[in-house]
Amino acid sequence: MRPLTNDEAALMPKLYRRRKFGASHLLEANLLEGFPQDRLDVLRKALERLKVDQILQKKASKHGPAVSIPPFISRELYLELRKFYSWLPKPPWR
Repeated sequence: MRPLTNDEAALMPKLYRRRKFGASHLLEANLLEGFPQDRLDVLRKALERLKVDQILQKKASKHGPAVSIPPFISRELYLELRKFYSWLPKPPWR
């Protein structure tokens, strides 16, 4: 897994803390909710980069596009997110 940018790392804690791994997903609209309006374009581009690099899986749902974290990168992602968020809770596999 490649290192995350600040914008990409800003999106990941919401997915990680809600345990959106594998089949469990979160709508993109809900993921971007709560961020300032002037940063939404930058965060949408970061979200697209995460999907292209397969750090996030995309899923179509009847309510709109959704994303989740692939289970096979969960450990690497935890280590990468700890660089940005030292308060991140321990993962369930420890």
